[in-house]
Amino acid sequence: MYRLLFALIPLALAQKECLQPKQTGYVCDEEAGQRFYFDMRSKRCQPFYYKGCGGNGNAFKTRDECTKKCSDVKGSTATQAVCKSGAFAAGATSLPEPLDCSECPKGYVCENDLCCPKKDYLCNLQYDAGKFGDKGSHTPRYFYSKSLKNCMLFTYYGREGNANNFETYNQCKEMCMA
Repeated sequence: MYRLLFALIPLALAQKECLQPKQTGYVCDEEAGQRFYFDMRSKRCQPFYYKGCGGNGNAFKTRDECTKKCSDVKGSTATQAVCKSGAFAAGATSLPEPLDCSECPKGYVCENDLCCPKKDYLCNLQYDAGKFGDKGSHTPRYFYSKSLKNCMLFTYYGREGNANNFETYNQCKEMCMA
C-alpha cells in the first residue's frame, strides 16, 4: 500500500504542473528559447517561446519530457480556478482554462498565476447567474448587492456569469463588506 501511495505522489505533482496555464516568463540573463507546455485543450505538448526566467512548472525543455510527465492527464480540470477571495479567476467560467496573467483584463490583477478581480471592480458588478453548463448544474452561490450593502444567495448555472460570484457568504462578506 505504501509503495502505491509513494508511486502516486510524483504522478499527482506532474499532473499539477501539466494543468497550469502556459506562461512565457520574462526576459533576464538566463537562456531563452523553445520550451514545451501541456495544452489542456488539445491534450498535447505544444511548443512555445520561453523568455528565460519566471513562468511555472508547465515549461518542459523537450517534447519527450512534457509527454512523459503529462501523458496520464485526461479530461479537463474538475474544478474551476478560484482566487483566494473566493471569486472565479478571469476566464475560469467561460474558457477551457483561466487567462494567463499576461492577459489580465481591466479590473483584474495577477495573484498566484491567476487573473483575480480587484475589490472595487468585483463588488460593483451586477448579479449574473450565468448560463447552463454542459451538465446543467444549479449551484448555490453568493453575490454582493451594492444597493442592499449585503451578500445575497443566488443560483449559478455553471458557465459564464461574472466575478461577483462567491462559494460562501463569508467569502463574499470578507471581500466586499470588510
